[in-house]
Amino acid sequence: MDGQTTGKGNLSEAKVLTAYLKAGFIVSLPFGGGAPYDLIVDTGDRLLRVQVKTGRLRKGCILFPTMRFSGHRGTRKSYSEGEIDLFAVYCPDNEKIYTFPPGDLTEGRLRHSEARNNQQQKIRWAKDYEFELHLENLRKEMVELRGLEPLTS
Repeated sequence: MDGQTTGKGNLSEAKVLTAYLKAGFIVSLPFGGGAPYDLIVDTGDRLLRVQVKTGRLRKGCILFPTMRFSGHRGTRKSYSEGEIDLFAVYCPDNEKIYTFPPGDLTEGRLRHSEARNNQQQKIRWAKDYEFELHLENLRKEMVELRGLEPLTS
């Protein structure tokens, strides 16, 4: 893996980590780089294993890899069920973060703008996966589980 790719990944991880910290969550990093996830987010009731990806805006879609890449062997491998709880995609082209559970993902593509052919069905809209919506859901979950006041950013 070249330095430019590593730099992009580091930037994406830093952006996602900072967003969780600003929202009031505790974030931990796995030691040694051998984990299938990049961050651990402590919600107070559970630990979320977050795999961070870098997206790029192309032809109205945010595209991102959904597999892990081994630079040593030059191979790609899918994430196994239960290895991660959440994908977080940072897109430097629009400086936004998108999140979703791995089970929702069949392809690394989120539609950012209207399709040229006006297709509306079977589209995964980026706006439905924005980080702010994820935070709202986490806060609601915390309130329901513990009867706490929601965290504010």
